[in-house]
Amino acid sequence: MTAKSEYKQLRYPYEGIFDTTDYLEIQCLDYVSIGGQDNVGFSTSTTSIRPSGQLNRKKKAESIVNTTYLPIPSNIQDGNSVNFGSSNLDGLTASVLGYVDKVTDDGAGIDGLDKIGTFINDTLSAGVKVLSRTEALDYFNRTIAASAANIPFGGNLTASQLLARQTGQVLNPNMELLFEGVNLRSFRFSFKMTPRDEREAEEVRRIIRFFKSNMVPQAVGTYYLKTPRVFQLAYKQGSGDHPFLHKFKQCALTDMSVNYTGEGTYATYEKGVPVSMVMDLGFKELEPIYSGDYEENKFGIDKTKERSKSLEETKGVGY
Repeated sequence: MTAKSEYKQLRYPYEGIFDTTDYLEIQCLDYVSIGGQDNVGFSTSTTSIRPSGQLNRKKKAESIVNTTYLPIPSNIQDGNSVNFGSSNLDGLTASVLGYVDKVTDDGAGIDGLDKIGTFINDTLSAGVKVLSRTEALDYFNRTIAASAANIPFGGNLTASQLLARQTGQVLNPNMELLFEGVNLRSFRFSFKMTPRDEREAEEVRRIIRFFKSNMVPQAVGTYYLKTPRVFQLAYKQGSGDHPFLHKFKQCALTDMSVNYTGEGTYATYEKGVPVSMVMDLGFKELEPIYSGDYEENKFGIDKTKERSKSLEETKGVGY
């Protein structure tokens, strides 16, 4: 039996989440790939790349496999990070680059295979022009000398080290911090579950089984694996989004663990149901965050066409 046919709506605690409380909503969705874009980055499929380079994953109501309601865990937090790295561009290299830029601006750049030789020749000529400067020629000679000194015994002397030893100077690196890329956000949640009756124990079992079964891939034939389902998380207040807490993009469930001895010792009810369990979930977003995501109604998934039923309407569904 697949997760889609076995589960519809799950909740814990069963009698403790209503339309007037704050809670965490986790929707499970079938994964939609970003394939099918044309050469300009657009697609007629349900997923496309926007002109800004930002992915745009749209979900359809029929792709929702399950909605699980859980209490908002303790120690909730969000953060974001981007990558910056130092970059050096010394004056001599910058001078050569200036000549190369001028060659390109003059129309001698590479716009066909027949111009590769001309471009390389012009670039070498630019280097020769820089070598006409005394300081550039001096550094070039040190580069040759350092390379020659390394040949007999495999040393690692550089021209910069030789310059520092001989003159006490180094090339000004003109160091600058440059943007290199973005990171994907990750989130961790811990839920302590203590079933109070047989009905709630069965619901907890279904929740644990549901996450386990949907975070792993499905075998497709002999050679392929299908991408696991993904999850849309949302902090809710009543029937709407929480007005203060952060929002999520679609996430993959990257790791999960369950401690069946939540109180530090093994104890069960009848039928072997543990008295206390701790479920830890680790999610990672499928897409990075861009500035446009913080604009009103533009963060993550557009839910205007697919509103979940109220908790009271779905109460008891899923058996």
